[in-house]
Amino acid sequence: MSSRPALLLMFVFSFLIAGCAKDNNRIASVDGLKEKRIGVLQGSVHDIYATRTFPKATILQYKSPSDMILAVKSGKIDAGIYTSDELVDLIRQQPEITLFGPPLFSSDLGLGFHKENPELRNSFNSFLKEIRSNGIYGDMVERWMKKGETTMPVVPKVESGAPLVVGLVSDNGLPFTAVKDNRLVGFNIELLERFAAFSGRKLTYLDIQFGSLIPALASRKIDMIGAVMWITEERRKQIDFSDPYYVQGANFFVLRKNIVTSGNQPGPGH
Repeated sequence: MSSRPALLLMFVFSFLIAGCAKDNNRIASVDGLKEKRIGVLQGSVHDIYATRTFPKATILQYKSPSDMILAVKSGKIDAGIYTSDELVDLIRQQPEITLFGPPLFSSDLGLGFHKENPELRNSFNSFLKEIRSNGIYGDMVERWMKKGETTMPVVPKVESGAPLVVGLVSDNGLPFTAVKDNRLVGFNIELLERFAAFSGRKLTYLDIQFGSLIPALASRKIDMIGAVMWITEERRKQIDFSDPYYVQGANFFVLRKNIVTSGNQPGPGH
């Protein structure tokens, strides 16, 4: 009989510990992430931002967006930081994940070029100026960004001519780059294919981890970077950028069930 109170106390203690562990995963505000586990893409601007802004947090780097998303879903990290447009499409496909808090910051996007190849960069800038003026660029933004379409239009392919090897991240995510039915699709893919047709070059893609894109360009393994890359002064020291082709923000994303409101109930997300 004397063992029953001890067993009861052990049960209550275990219940309380489990409850605390569960509550520890709950997040009420961005401020609550200051000492949490935050995932970022290796080599990204998000990595620098998280390290500077959340010095007490555990910052974990991932080689691909899909690895980071899986880490959030499996509970290995409490939140991830990723680009806003891709997160909108991700939430369409995986509603258990949601944006959390306001946009963190934003920046211009540019395609990357070797500093000793200004001709290719200038050619792309001329192409970008042309499609902005003739309405093609506006139509692309409408289809990919606003309507969320996932089907590539027919773009004439160049079967011969000088090669154009472009490095990208195939699982960057829509609306920019993704694989659908064994074919690359997205805003950046259409942009690159239209540029290849404009410049009369035969386009080849090379799928590379984000953190390896700049080294691949420096070693001339690729001719240009076609992945989603923010223009920063630090990167300008290593590569040349095209004129900006889009402005993009960044957000936290978390599991929807881990968000709590003032009533300590799961919230709908932000």
